[in-house]
Amino acid sequence: MKLGLVRHFKVDQKIDRTFLSPKEFNRVMKEYDTCSVLPNGLKINSADWDICYCSTLPRAITTAEIIYSGEIIKSELLVEVPISAFTKRNIKLPTSLWHIGARYAWYKSYKSQLENIEGTRERINKFYDVILNSGYERILIVAHGYFLHMFYQEMKKKGFTGDVDLNIRNGELFILEH
Repeated sequence: MKLGLVRHFKVDQKIDRTFLSPKEFNRVMKEYDTCSVLPNGLKINSADWDICYCSTLPRAITTAEIIYSGEIIKSELLVEVPISAFTKRNIKLPTSLWHIGARYAWYKSYKSQLENIEGTRERINKFYDVILNSGYERILIVAHGYFLHMFYQEMKKKGFTGDVDLNIRNGELFILEH
């Protein structure tokens, strides 16, 4: 089996503040899900792939439609690992600290997060079952940075190999093979 991983194109979002309250951070994260993308010219030869699966979030759908001309199947299983403010205390923190804190809270299964690491792994394994039973051998996947990072880690455990960067860049194709 051959898997092509593509993180959606860069999102066109300008954050008007460097220090955000918990409510502001959650609003920015919600807005991020509806922002347009900035295509970078990536095109995928549809003849190289049997099918494309993509997240149901608009930035992934738009990316998939721009780069791939074949059949695209949208799946909730491929949405980004959701993050939200890790505290409700009325403090203002830099956006980067909110992100780091939210990922830590996700990893440690804090109740502030909608999904924890085990929930993400479960979702990835459900998706793996879908593609394993799909009958397709060459599968293009358009999703999100942190999700794809976790997906890659889980696929390595299943015997897939490939050169995937630790920080998966927007609008680049990475190949895994089994």
